[in-house]
Amino acid sequence: MRIFTWIGRVTETLVVGGVTGTVALTSRLLDGTIRLVGRSSERLDAKLGALAQASEERRRRQGRRPLDPITLR
Repeated sequence: MRIFTWIGRVTETLVVGGVTGTVALTSRLLDGTIRLVGRSSERLDAKLGALAQASEERRRRQGRRPLDPITLR
């Protein structure tokens, strides 16, 4: 009977360890994905800001009036 108890404890330990490891791995993957998306968003914002600044400069050089950010006219 002790062998069945021992097998039960070992199985329980393995299952708990497996579930805990899976949750920890999933958490790390989510954290990494969130960081990656955040960095990508910051780079995109910087590029869009540079494009907007270049567009404003080009419009100014050509003597056209600046864009209204609300109506885009």
